[in-house]
Amino acid sequence: MAYDNTKILIVEDDTFVAESMRRVLKGGDVEFLLSNSIAQAEKLLESSVVDMIILDRMLPDGDGVELLKKLRRTPALKKIPILILSGRAETLDQVTGLDLGADDYMTKPFSTLELKARVDALLRRSRKFAAPAVEE
Repeated sequence: MAYDNTKILIVEDDTFVAESMRRVLKGGDVEFLLSNSIAQAEKLLESSVVDMIILDRMLPDGDGVELLKKLRRTPALKKIPILILSGRAETLDQVTGLDLGADDYMTKPFSTLELKARVDALLRRSRKFAAPAVEE
């Protein structure tokens, strides 16, 4: 990952999976916020600006898509890239996540190389569209 000053929120209740993601994605000036529930993620988002969210669906306090829907309705948060990483691997689950506003959806177990590539692509795309136009 070659992005400076990048902050990624990982919303995952399985500590081993969350730490695995953090290890795979670390590098450069990347900061990770770890949350194991929807409620904790909401509190973190009240006090922190993040560049990306990796969101599990099956959390102790509900389905991660409920947080996804709330984020997409919140003007200050609706443009944050969100990648769902879930054990819910049925096509309908994936389509539902994407239809509700996820930018990408991966299933568990996951390839660490693929996760890194998808995160890099989402960050690259979000920064490309956020950058001001350059006049020639």
